[in-house]
Amino acid sequence: MSDIQIYLLEVDKNKPEAKLVAARSASRLESKELKLIDLITSLEEYINNKDDAALRGKSVAYLADVLETLPPKVLSGQERRLLSDFILGRLEGDSEGIGASARILTALEDRGRWDPETAQRVAKTFLDYASPLKDHKLQTDRFAVIQLFDRLIGKYRTPLQELHSGDPEFLAKFIYFFDGEKDPRNLMVVFSILQVPMTEWDISGNAQDLFDAVFNYFPITFKPPPDDPYGITSQDLKDRLRDCIAANSQFAPFAFPALLDKLDSTSMNTKRDVLHTIQTCVSSYELKTINIYAITLWDALKFEILNVQEEDLAEGALKALSMIAGRFAQQEGFLNAYTKPIMKECNQHLEDAPTKQSSASGRIMYALASAATPVADKITKGILPTLFTLYRSSESLTKRRGLLEVFNEIVRAYLDRFRLQPKLNLEELTTFGQDALGVMLRVLTNAPKAEVSLRLTALSGIAQLVALRGLLTEDQRFQAVDVVTDIVLHEHIQGHGDIRSEAIKTIAEMAHTAPDAIRNQAIPAFMVELPDSPADDSSYLPVLEAFAHLSSEQQVFDTVVLRLKNKYSVASAQAASKDYQQALLLAILYSFTHGSPMPDEEGVIRGTYFTDYVGPFLLTLLEQSQTGWDHRFTEIVGRLCNAILRPQGVHFQSQVYNKTLDKIAVARKDSDRMIRRAPFSLYYYAALRPDVIDAEDIVALLQSYAGIARGTSNNETPPVVLQHISLLVNKFIAGKAMQSTLESVGLEVGSLLSSPETSTNSIGVAFSVTKALLVQGKSPALTSKYLKLLLQLLSTPDGKTVAKHFATLLAPDEILTKENHCQVSGLYKQKTFSQLVPSLTAAVRTADPATKPNYLVALSGVLRWLPYSMLETSLVSLTPPLLQTLDLSSDQDAKASTLTIFESVLMHDPNTIAEHTASLVTRLLNCTTAPVNGARVRAKALQCLALVPKMLKREAVVPYRRQVVKKLMVCLDDGKREVRAEGVRCRSAWLGLDEVEEED
Repeated sequence: MSDIQIYLLEVDKNKPEAKLVAARSASRLESKELKLIDLITSLEEYINNKDDAALRGKSVAYLADVLETLPPKVLSGQERRLLSDFILGRLEGDSEGIGASARILTALEDRGRWDPETAQRVAKTFLDYASPLKDHKLQTDRFAVIQLFDRLIGKYRTPLQELHSGDPEFLAKFIYFFDGEKDPRNLMVVFSILQVPMTEWDISGNAQDLFDAVFNYFPITFKPPPDDPYGITSQDLKDRLRDCIAANSQFAPFAFPALLDKLDSTSMNTKRDVLHTIQTCVSSYELKTINIYAITLWDALKFEILNVQEEDLAEGALKALSMIAGRFAQQEGFLNAYTKPIMKECNQHLEDAPTKQSSASGRIMYALASAATPVADKITKGILPTLFTLYRSSESLTKRRGLLEVFNEIVRAYLDRFRLQPKLNLEELTTFGQDALGVMLRVLTNAPKAEVSLRLTALSGIAQLVALRGLLTEDQRFQAVDVVTDIVLHEHIQGHGDIRSEAIKTIAEMAHTAPDAIRNQAIPAFMVELPDSPADDSSYLPVLEAFAHLSSEQQVFDTVVLRLKNKYSVASAQAASKDYQQALLLAILYSFTHGSPMPDEEGVIRGTYFTDYVGPFLLTLLEQSQTGWDHRFTEIVGRLCNAILRPQGVHFQSQVYNKTLDKIAVARKDSDRMIRRAPFSLYYYAALRPDVIDAEDIVALLQSYAGIARGTSNNETPPVVLQHISLLVNKFIAGKAMQSTLESVGLEVGSLLSSPETSTNSIGVAFSVTKALLVQGKSPALTSKYLKLLLQLLSTPDGKTVAKHFATLLAPDEILTKENHCQVSGLYKQKTFSQLVPSLTAAVRTADPATKPNYLVALSGVLRWLPYSMLETSLVSLTPPLLQTLDLSSDQDAKASTLTIFESVLMHDPNTIAEHTASLVTRLLNCTTAPVNGARVRAKALQCLALVPKMLKREAVVPYRRQVVKKLMVCLDDGKREVRAEGVRCRSAWLGLDEVEEED
């Protein structure tokens, strides 16, 4: 059998095999074993079969498969031309196998560029003998033809454009050829093809036909199937269609009326598509064309803003109006014609302020004014005279507020432009801005304190006016800062009428835009209000809090912290109360942690801050006597040291460490002094990079703290000491030297726990060391060994104490972080879960009643800090022990943690616990009662119980409705307000089951 015969037998039942047959023919052609003329001759019987169209199509497909497989340069130019002529000649009498014909032509073009005449003939043949394309049913056939035309329009634009120029009917045929295509994959290419004549050809005689050819698809409603292999989205089609509609200004007479007609659609998605398309058209069409339709667009778009249906629709309409204004910015005549009717209508709405329409007018003014400075100036001249006339003539505070809100919108537009263009000309706004400042200052000082909205509007406006550098005089800026500062310092209103928090934000903003005014006016005023030694221990707090907020602005940061430091020095010298001194220190700490300290050349916080601020405080700390020791002062200085020292490089840190080593090391000989200084030492060593300190120093320090931890037999080891041990082990000890180091300093967990009577302190130290290893992740074998030892302790007399410590292993830790240069494994939580949770759940099943609570508390402590996604795969095995945890009477933290997990399960995987509905409902009800359960547990149990009827199947929960509703009556009389509120919500959820039953 010949290759063609085998191909025809296989193509319908085994396409890969048919492809191999064609590839074999191609190989024979390449090796000259088969001549092209013989190949074509072998097709004659089948390709000319008048009685079997399918056979003709398959024979053409065979030729296409052969040519697509054939390597380049096998066919001569003459052979390629003969084949092209053969296929085109065949198409004139028989379009069967049109897709394969297109593939043949594409393959031939791949192997040698056509001359212009051939490209023209290919296009004309398809347009004349295969039109419209939609008549060919197979999408793959149409796609092959469309790809061929995409090749033609991409590589042979000039020949095709010459066809259009020489034949008035060519473009009409071209448009009609693609008419009615529905396949998304094909349409993506068709839109690209049509965009070329739209943008490059003279379409005067065919503009409407060309527009209709694409607009017929508007709006796109295509939704891709879940398994779409081509990845074409609805948005892809929308974007491509939008580009076509906006491709030529000659479409405007058809596009804008059609789009505005569809803007009346009840479909929100259609309206969104219309607005996006209008925006694209506005940005693409010629300016004179936009001018013709600008007012028509305004008349239609304004309704989406004045009568908001969906916020994003209003924003889309505003954007379109803004884009029109931006296009007209440099055309005075067009801009006047466009803005005049808009300003007229907006001025009319302002007369009725405050209304939805007046508020919308403010949005419109902002949208237009933010488009360009000339537009903003035009709006200012057209709106503000009317606005201030209305303001002065009205006695209504509500109306005045509405008018000021519109004014603020216009100023905001200038401010947005100013941020992009710092040298913005503010001449037009200056005329009104200075008067507006006076108006707003009078509002702040004279308006009734109950008029919160009015005063907040004035406050916002003042901040914006001050932010526009060059708009106000220096005296006016000082006046504005003075008034706002006065509110911060002297207004003490509780509840309604309090605008102090907003005033604090405003003065912080002013620190950025008017730093001189803040330095010379506001900061001295704050200092006056901060006493050297206050008689009242709390009146200074609001002032101090507000003052610290000024540190958020870098330009005044140094002034703020210097004044705070000086005030602290005076307070300390005058023996002011410790609370006041600590408040000043906390303000300095807040400034460095939440403010904007000045950076050095490398972008790191200046190292001089350490010398200027930490140095003096550290000296005071080191000189503290045992009787005068202040734990809080020590911790604050440590945190301040950490904030400044942590970002510094190794060189700077080494200098600091070497200078302070001797002073700090002295304390190692005195355990009491080490404990007193531990809060500072913890944050100090947390700030240092591992490369700064020699291993011998760390071992010595660790040995000292280990001795303290083991030696405090009568008292519990201070938590700060345990944190310090975790820090030193995690950050400074390498994995290879871990076990030997722990043994040498007396912190080997096995030894700590092996004594006949394991002390509470030993247990705490063991967990601290284990946590350090878990987070570090460099000693997996040692970590596993220690975890097993800790698990074994759960069945001992110390099991209750040990169980509570398991919650510390994964608890968030502000010290063991990457910011503190610690070693933090990205998978330490997953590894802890896999090592502990299976063992704990298995132990719960076999433990005796006396020790089972220990395992439940330990399990709850571990799960408490894990993300829900990590628990999902183990919910089946975790649910029984978690339910038993709710029966515990003593451990409130374990119950609260478990309830949080059940809340997540009910929200995300309710089917997992459906089989435990009875147990869950009973236990949740038990958790709602006092005094066994704290308010936190009771409230969380009610939240979970409220989810049960919502998330589980109705038939599963209805049997418990009466029992639940009855018992919830007790919760409605609970002594805690939050519990009563949750009780009401929970009872409503269960009573809702009755309503569903009645509807059924």
